[in-house]
Amino acid sequence: MAIFHYNQERLFRKDPDLHLLHWGKEDCKPGHAVGPGVRDMYKIHLIHKGKGIVRIGNVTHQLNPGQGFLIFPHVISYYEADQIEPWTYSWIGFQGAQVESIVSRTRLSPENAIFPMDRKVMPTMYEQLTEANTYSNSADLHIKATLFSFMTALLDVAPASSSSDVLPTKWDSYIIQSMEFIHAHYNEPISIEGIAALLKLDRKYFSAIFKEATGLPPQQYLLQYRMNKASDLLEKSNYAIGEIANSVGYQDQLIFSKMFKRVKGVSPKQYRNSN
Repeated sequence: MAIFHYNQERLFRKDPDLHLLHWGKEDCKPGHAVGPGVRDMYKIHLIHKGKGIVRIGNVTHQLNPGQGFLIFPHVISYYEADQIEPWTYSWIGFQGAQVESIVSRTRLSPENAIFPMDRKVMPTMYEQLTEANTYSNSADLHIKATLFSFMTALLDVAPASSSSDVLPTKWDSYIIQSMEFIHAHYNEPISIEGIAALLKLDRKYFSAIFKEATGLPPQQYLLQYRMNKASDLLEKSNYAIGEIANSVGYQDQLIFSKMFKRVKGVSPKQYRNSN
């Protein structure tokens, strides 16, 4: 099922230096293709799972989970999802007077437009932007802060002095795919053993590489992700505590409340009252 989100210039045209035009995320169908064509903006795609090809100018690349590609303005591009393992990707489209200067500090060019995703900012870019847009009085600032965070990550993963080798390791691919699975299924009764089995990895090995990549064991990452989602619901909705517990993967409200207090330091009710 495709997920789309657009925000047409509502707040971001106020800043001519760097502004976001739209963003989105899609589970592509086999063979889904875009182009060939040109755009008047910069557009970045991030591959979360599956694979496909991208052709920019006369150069064709095979992309896998953990990679991204940058489409430059006025450059012909074409991309297509694999017939057997179609990709899931997210994207952001942006413009501004600062963009060319920022991109010039990377090694990216129309002929060399592929880069590895980082492990902290890029995998959740769609979710971060969607959440930032919920702030009624400060969405523009939250959006801009998120976009600058992304640009900083881009400079880190594709610095001008680096080599052109951008193939992600299997290790990178495992991390990106496991994070994507957690983000998509956090409201279900998933387990770390199940994720490891899905990736065909030993549980201990998976836990070790996940912690090294993200700084957290996968169980703690899942817990924090769930509690952050619960925090959003407590702040922005009138759902009952039990309904919120079910929405983030807990059938037992008491267990949910205990885990929420462990992570946030207060009970769900106290958190709601204080926010």
